[in-house]
Amino acid sequence: MFLDHATIDVTGGRGGHGCIGWRHEKFIPLGGPNGGDGGRGGNVILVTDANTDTLSDFAARKRFHAEEGGNGMIKDCHGKDGKDLILLVPHGTMIMDAGSGSLIADLKNPGDRVTVARGGRGGFGNAHFKSAIRRKPDFAEKGEPGEHRNIKLELKLVADAGIIGYPSVGKSTLISVVSSARPKIAPYPFTTLIPNLGVVNVAGRRFILCDVPGLIEGASEGKGLGDQFLRHIERCGILIHLLDLSRALMEDGSLDPATLVNDYRAIRHELAAFSPVLAKKKEIIVLNKIDLTTEKLTPLLQALKKKKIIVDAQISAATKNGTDALMKKLLPLILKERTKRDVASGESDVPVLRPQEDTKRMKDFTVEETGADAVIVHGTRLEQFVTMTDFTNEESVRRFRDVLKKIGLLASLRHSRESGKHIFIGKTQVDRHV
Repeated sequence: MFLDHATIDVTGGRGGHGCIGWRHEKFIPLGGPNGGDGGRGGNVILVTDANTDTLSDFAARKRFHAEEGGNGMIKDCHGKDGKDLILLVPHGTMIMDAGSGSLIADLKNPGDRVTVARGGRGGFGNAHFKSAIRRKPDFAEKGEPGEHRNIKLELKLVADAGIIGYPSVGKSTLISVVSSARPKIAPYPFTTLIPNLGVVNVAGRRFILCDVPGLIEGASEGKGLGDQFLRHIERCGILIHLLDLSRALMEDGSLDPATLVNDYRAIRHELAAFSPVLAKKKEIIVLNKIDLTTEKLTPLLQALKKKKIIVDAQISAATKNGTDALMKKLLPLILKERTKRDVASGESDVPVLRPQEDTKRMKDFTVEETGADAVIVHGTRLEQFVTMTDFTNEESVRRFRDVLKKIGLLASLRHSRESGKHIFIGKTQVDRHV
């Protein structure tokens, strides 16, 4: 099944809990703390794979969770790090935040990868907290929960050239005779239900053609199949606009250019309505099915030219007449567009989320008054610290208050505490502990 969009939930693995342990050995009465740290939770990473061409793996399964980190153990043993969860997607996949719609990454090339949900940090064991002042720390940190995100995946096929036009103009036939692609072909509208890719070999070089399902008037508004696949044309460097000569044939055998003019303008209108980017793409106009008439084509071509529709090539895909010449004509244009895309991609880096690279410090926080009875404190590192604090342990709570005092938060909250307001750090209520 071909699927070009999906929405999934991804969650990084929770970090392992730190261990509270003590060294107990013969002849060593004051062994001290030796609880190890918890392991890091696994990350959820999306990686493009050349052997994957659809998002159908995400049709049934919607929730993905990376492995949790192992808990720390006595004798300073570190918990096992959770394995990263690798999800394979086809190149050309755009990753967006499902809530805000903001772009997370655009994976255009095979091998591109992005971390979409980082794993939580493992909690420190009590051995981490020993010092000249705190000689018997009787507490450890909890593991940090993994990051959770709801993301939207959208596939835009990456092709050098896209074949567009009304249904049954010969798009599938053309791609079948110039490449090894074998699309379904039949003389009725919407034979092509999914985009087809084909590799064309010309003069020792290769390029990729994309056969996009037929567009009709109103496709950009949801009519027919076009609105589902117009996004794929955005990735194409060049558009091959196919016109069907049979639609201009009259009953007496003469050729009427009016139908072709209307067809061409209708398709151009749908492209512009869907995306201004499509309207500006390089376009090659090709007249197909020239084997269906013995009439001279010069009057028809001149009539089209008067309407600013300049036909660049005349072919018969069914008989392969002119198809090789068309591909040779396309090659230098495609190579030129490739160069432009390579330069453009080099100028703007792909946005990538990288785990454990947050530079915010504990004292980087803000205090928000949400009403008469509540105060919320925001701060990335501070919120992480709260989620990893064990509030059931008295020593752990004492350390929590020491840190808040050191960064000046307790002083900032003095008035709120005296007023009896509820105090939250992130989503955690900490009234009783501050």
